[in-house]
Amino acid sequence: MIYSMNTLRIKKQDLKIVAIVSVMAIMAIMLATSSAYASSADLNVTAKRSEIVKSLDVLETKIVSINNSSITIVGEDGGEVSLSAIGKWIIISKEIIPATNWTDAMNYVSEGEATVVMGMMTGGNETHYICLGLKQGDVMMFKPILLKIYAAHYKHTKTYMGPRGELVDKGKNYMILERDGRKVIASTRGKWIKAGGGEVTWSDVADEFHVGDTVRLFCHNILVMRKEFSDIFGIDAFIWGYSGAIIDLTSGVALSRA
Repeated sequence: MIYSMNTLRIKKQDLKIVAIVSVMAIMAIMLATSSAYASSADLNVTAKRSEIVKSLDVLETKIVSINNSSITIVGEDGGEVSLSAIGKWIIISKEIIPATNWTDAMNYVSEGEATVVMGMMTGGNETHYICLGLKQGDVMMFKPILLKIYAAHYKHTKTYMGPRGELVDKGKNYMILERDGRKVIASTRGKWIKAGGGEVTWSDVADEFHVGDTVRLFCHNILVMRKEFSDIFGIDAFIWGYSGAIIDLTSGVALSRA
């Protein structure tokens, strides 16, 4: 069945865009702006200044074909719609893959059922459609601009914040924690010092962090997402940037940034 999960219509009033710094530890790509405001009527997601996003639609649909510049899906009316997919993508699967081109990202997508975030764009007298996000099975992928659109607020501190939660999943360079029904994905890439064990990487110690353990993170950055993003991708926030530690409060394993 094809239906729209939620629709964001771009109105004329200003839409506040949260200013965000570079996310080197989590996705090495950025969606930020130093000026915290952008006119939603001119929310540009391409290099062409004459083209603007007029609406976003989230569809539970079917991908019928994929090529090196676009995907074709079944639209709400049952007809086929071609969505441009060129540009950079962030992929979260078994690992976080930042800033990858569509020609590589397309290998993570297959024909069949998927959740697709579709943007309608206008330029001059022309209207066309782009793919801004996609979830299929265990793979989620989105363009950096989608994080900007769906950002609720950004928290940063020069000292650290100490959120904690239950470990519910982990990948090659991340972990997912849950607390009060909200899920946070935290980057674990880079080198660490394990208490009593010397320098390690996440892959060296991931097996010592068990699903169900309570983990506390001492971090500098948290990007909190709007509910619309969580409804699509199942992620409520992103965490990155450590000068403190990652501590498994259940097992006692502790990592500090090398």
